[in-house]
Amino acid sequence: MSGQVIADPNRACAGLVAIAVETLLPRDALDFDLYLWPSADSPPVLYREANYPLDETDLDRLLSQGVQTLYIPAAKCRAYQQYLRKVVLRTRRLRPTQRFSLLKKANRGVFESAFRSGVPGRMMEFAEEFGRQLWEVVCDRDMVLAHLFAVMDHDYLTYTHLTNVCAYSVALAHWLGVNRPGEIGAIAAGALLHDYGKRHMPPAILNKTDRLTPSEREIIRGHVVAGFTTFCTQENIHWGQLMMIYQHHERINGRGYPVGLVGEEIHPWAKICAIADVFDALTSARPYRPPDPLEDVLEYLQQRAGSDFDPEMVRCWVAKICPTN
Repeated sequence: MSGQVIADPNRACAGLVAIAVETLLPRDALDFDLYLWPSADSPPVLYREANYPLDETDLDRLLSQGVQTLYIPAAKCRAYQQYLRKVVLRTRRLRPTQRFSLLKKANRGVFESAFRSGVPGRMMEFAEEFGRQLWEVVCDRDMVLAHLFAVMDHDYLTYTHLTNVCAYSVALAHWLGVNRPGEIGAIAAGALLHDYGKRHMPPAILNKTDRLTPSEREIIRGHVVAGFTTFCTQENIHWGQLMMIYQHHERINGRGYPVGLVGEEIHPWAKICAIADVFDALTSARPYRPPDPLEDVLEYLQQRAGSDFDPEMVRCWVAKICPTN
């Protein structure tokens, strides 16, 4: 399953990361500088120094002028994520779906910087922090899975796919009874890492606008081994996360890859990720086909429950995303 990352490498090389103006709220001070960057042909301009007040008038003026993106130093990404978690995501006047949308917008630039860096530790750090943020939103008692699906992007770009699979995996794990924050957060981070091996795949195949040939599909299949190889030496990675990376294309009837494992040989977290991955792939638009209708995707999962996918997990997923089904 291919996908691409859209980013501006020239701006990334300057050590700045894009953030959405929409994710900033009026408050006394921020812990990081804010920059304007109207054009890649001109240098960035300091808009607001750290610890200098940012008020509602400032934000309204930016948006009225069509400025939807500001930039922060890459070294301040952690400070920005802490701000996001403490100030924005815990603003109770926002519905869970609104907080989810803000979370995705807020972290796109941070993700692209980490993904492009090629440093596994940076991607792990991003996944752990984003995972903590996301489970707080997805597991909110007011969150309805069908509403979450309705506000998601379905373009199948890399960031969209990974964050969708992350949200779906967290939601499914939560409804299956996984409630310990540490475990839910680890599942979220593993879902964000599950397709990292595609970074090592040929761009011409990943970005192909029509269907892959059998030989190209075989090359893409190598992403699970590439991802596992990348992260297996990371000291702080959980075994379940590694199995989400390595086994999310295994099927319980033994017809998956890379090994052809069956039943209980597949890690439970990988089984969760498999359902989330396929569900997002089928409900997302590709250059060569439109998204499948939700009803058709649910029928597909139900038909393959017990052969490809864990039947209990499929029943849980269908019941939660379509309560009247």
